Amino acid sequence: MEYLTIRQTAELKKCSVRYVRQLCSEGKIKTEIQPHPQNKKPCYMIPVTELPADLQAVYYGKRKNIPPAPVRKNKKTKTENFPTIEELSEKERNELCFWCGLLREWQSRRSQYESKCIFDRDFIGECRLKYPDIKISTDILYRKLSAYKNNDYYGIIGRHSPWNAGKNSIPEPVWENFLYNWLDENKPSVAMCYRSAVDWTADFYPELLEKIPTEMTFRRRIEKDVSVSVKTLLRDGEKAFNDRCVPYIMRMYDKLSANSCWIADNHTFDIQSYGDDNKTHRLYLTAFLDAKSGVLTGWNITESPDSQSTVLALRHGIMRFGIPECIYVDNGREFLTHDIGGRGHRTGGNLSAENNPPTIFQTLGIEMRNAIVRNAKAKPIERTFCTVKNQFSRLFSGFCGGTVLEKPESLKRRIKDGKLPCDYEIREVFEKWIDGVYNLQAYGGSETCFKGLSRLDVWNRTIHEIRKAPESALNLMLMRTTRKQKIKRNGVYVTICGEKIWFTEPEKTIMNLEREVYVRYNPADLRNVRIYDAMSDRFLFTWAVADNLMADYLEENIETLSDANAVIRQTKKFVREQAKLSNKQRLTLLDMTVRKAQYRKDNNFSIQHPNKIVPVIINEEYEELMVAGSENITIDLDKMTRNAEMRKKSDVYR
Repeated sequence: MEYLTIRQTAELKKCSVRYVRQLCSEGKIKTEIQPHPQNKKPCYMIPVTELPADLQAVYYGKRKNIPPAPVRKNKKTKTENFPTIEELSEKERNELCFWCGLLREWQSRRSQYESKCIFDRDFIGECRLKYPDIKISTDILYRKLSAYKNNDYYGIIGRHSPWNAGKNSIPEPVWENFLYNWLDENKPSVAMCYRSAVDWTADFYPELLEKIPTEMTFRRRIEKDVSVSVKTLLRDGEKAFNDRCVPYIMRMYDKLSANSCWIADNHTFDIQSYGDDNKTHRLYLTAFLDAKSGVLTGWNITESPDSQSTVLALRHGIMRFGIPECIYVDNGREFLTHDIGGRGHRTGGNLSAENNPPTIFQTLGIEMRNAIVRNAKAKPIERTFCTVKNQFSRLFSGFCGGTVLEKPESLKRRIKDGKLPCDYEIREVFEKWIDGVYNLQAYGGSETCFKGLSRLDVWNRTIHEIRKAPESALNLMLMRTTRKQKIKRNGVYVTICGEKIWFTEPEKTIMNLEREVYVRYNPADLRNVRIYDAMSDRFLFTWAVADNLMADYLEENIETLSDANAVIRQTKKFVREQAKLSNKQRLTLLDMTVRKAQYRKDNNFSIQHPNKIVPVIINEEYEELMVAGSENITIDLDKMTRNAEMRKKSDVYR
């Protein structure tokens, strides 16, 4: 590194030595203590790199062996890189054409006059009358003529050349620290990040503290250098980045026909209404939308969006428009259940290995497609729900809006006065509004060939074939199915709203205990259920609800309890009858064992002696041994029996 003395610096700046000393004492010029080049005594020396760029260029220019450093051009320095026509805006191009035409007219007419000054005066007066809003003078014409000859478009239109384009006065370390704080999901303000950057610079880069510009400079650079995509990703999050910035797949509807695909979803009505218990709540809408035409095919209004509401809405749509080929649903539990469409994206673990029966969609021959998680753009039915909100929900006095900002101020007063609609009123009006207003509105899809037609007209024109089923068969295909269960003492059960409803037939229940079955039922009619074998999915029985076996915990009504007891007695009687055997040739296990032993003894038991017999004899004579006095003893067996019975009784009472 090269150093200059204070005197050398003053000669280079062409100022006094005293002024340079003052700059050094105020810290405007950085100095270091170095040996003097002549007397070798310690003194203040100024590094050449701390001098401004123009002084460095002058210093290095005096030294032939070192190339001069680049000098930053100021506003008065003319640039040689003039802009092209493409770099100008439309307004600037129109202004350029005007001045070029005016300069050519000025030069062509000026050459015909001997006195140029008189012509210039007359020409300027003529232009001021013709263009009163444009400032024209002799100096302006000559300045623009010079720019015209140099092809300087900025000079012609009176705009300064961007000599400092792409440059800014923010030190790079300070800018990086500012961006690190500002590009955060907590979304701190620019002012907060600016103050933090200043404090950070004071701690780690104190020499850059005086070079930090104002807060407005940071705001301008944010607009210029930070792209919308980067700002959205880091400040708004991944989902906002995917929804606003990432390219999306544009779906083509050309090869799609009516009933090819239905889209299903749930919507919360923005209406406060009275339920059956006279309490305020909000109803839910389960709807199916035809993807081709936008027709709302089927729906169901319920107090809670569940899987049963999905089945009822699907049944309503099939009865009106036929069976679709495909249904596009999200990942809600009301659609991804084991008996409606399967588990979808939720399959995994032991759930995917269950031996479940065919789903309702499989029975109807419907393919189920699942939307990508957190991808609302993929479901056009969301726009339909927006139409329902703006055109239907706003008609009612109980409209509450989707957000706090949309909530009417008078809603509290209407609730207090009891001026809210009832649930049945909403259901009646919605049914008329869908077919009388919404489905007859103009088609709003992307296919221009259907412009001017209604949604229903598009469905009628694009339907090629329709799949239908008789109502009796449809009732069977739309039945819900429970998971695999075993037949218990009280039969089988169906869980509705967390409550178990039992179904039984006493005789068949008692004879099929612990058998694994599936139960299919109609949510709209729970009087009977159908029982299917879990292994072969074969129909077995139709059982009725076991209402006779249901009684309150403190029930004392004799008739109610007698009905249940009658079922129990009937079941016991049936089992006993099944357990009875015929008396013909009835033998116990002991008899059978004795008969078998006697038969085998008579036919198989035989002792065979060999022909050779070896006699065994004794030399002593045999004498019969007798007890002394035994010849006079008489044995009374009856007396011995009576004594034994008396001893037995005495042992019992002891």
